[in-house]
Amino acid sequence: MKTELKKIIQAAGGSISYAQYMRHALYHPQKGYYMTVGERLGVEGDFITSPELTSLFGELLTLQMVELWQLMGSPTKFQLIEMGPGSGRLAQDILLTAKRFPKFYSTISYELIEISQDFKDRQEKTLKESGVIAKAKWHKDLNNIADNSIVGVIFANEFLDALPVHWLEQTPDGLSEVGVCVNENGDFTTVLQPLSAEIADDYFTSRNITLTPGSRTEVGIAGQQWIKKAGEVLQQGLVLLIDYGHPQKDYYTPLRENGTLTGHLKHVRIDDPLANPGEMDITAHVDFTAIVEAGRASELELAGYTSQGWFLQSLGILERLEMLRSLEGVDIGNLKEAVLRLILPEGMGETFKVLALGKKISQHKLSGFRLNDQRDKL
Repeated sequence: MKTELKKIIQAAGGSISYAQYMRHALYHPQKGYYMTVGERLGVEGDFITSPELTSLFGELLTLQMVELWQLMGSPTKFQLIEMGPGSGRLAQDILLTAKRFPKFYSTISYELIEISQDFKDRQEKTLKESGVIAKAKWHKDLNNIADNSIVGVIFANEFLDALPVHWLEQTPDGLSEVGVCVNENGDFTTVLQPLSAEIADDYFTSRNITLTPGSRTEVGIAGQQWIKKAGEVLQQGLVLLIDYGHPQKDYYTPLRENGTLTGHLKHVRIDDPLANPGEMDITAHVDFTAIVEAGRASELELAGYTSQGWFLQSLGILERLEMLRSLEGVDIGNLKEAVLRLILPEGMGETFKVLALGKKISQHKLSGFRLNDQRDKL
């Protein structure tokens, strides 16, 4: 991937924006991290996600979807659209759980939005082995689904954090974009350049955000564009997003004056976002306030915001754990460990947030947000 990136930089005149660098490093058709064949998820990969820890994660998400379906009057066609489905484990758990609700199951189609052939192959294998592949359809983009026609849920677990971000620096003279070039030693390094067209000079000042001179941070324009598109294709239902991030006022603070760009390789955090292109995952935290604001442009309304820990507890994960304790064949020790990792603040419980944006749905509060809806923080 390094060779390809150097050619791209040279062809661009000597530098590219970090957003372009990140897009190529992750999604280059032949050499991008997500596009090549290899282990990325799980113990043998580079990172682990909530669905890989226990099926309870997917089971509880399904309960939230069933409730929404009921609140919407139990429509006869209900689409579940998962962005970036990874190994297919979450799709498997949701479909197997949905089978317990025959009327709901009969109405759903499960649509997986996936651009990586390697991941698609893994997803097909997982769903085929589980006996639920008949419900599944694959698309490469939300644009492949008819505009303004979706009734159901568009959802994602750790999707927004992997979309390319613009890397910015606050200089004494104003805001500049951090680009990537190649130094005399042939190594990738950063260079300041004019702002890309999609970044306004007053992006931060118009939001009453003051950055410390010399600080660097990110703006997720791709994420904002995606949520607008999701709102456009959603006729009625919910966009449900689970990811790590912050409300805007907590994101852009002196505590994060170096931003949040991070690499992940063999479960080791890599702080240099230019290291190992094509070989490591690259992520940035999500500005959930910006996502909410962008969603309003396509008529998405805030329906709930909380931490993953509170969301899963609101849906009854502890009660479900207690029920499973008495069943034969259940490794309750490992299951309890997985549940605690999902909900405790020192695990994934506080780092990960859950955001729900709805369109034409009841004002009744969704059960996942009943214990600790934190929408006022946005």
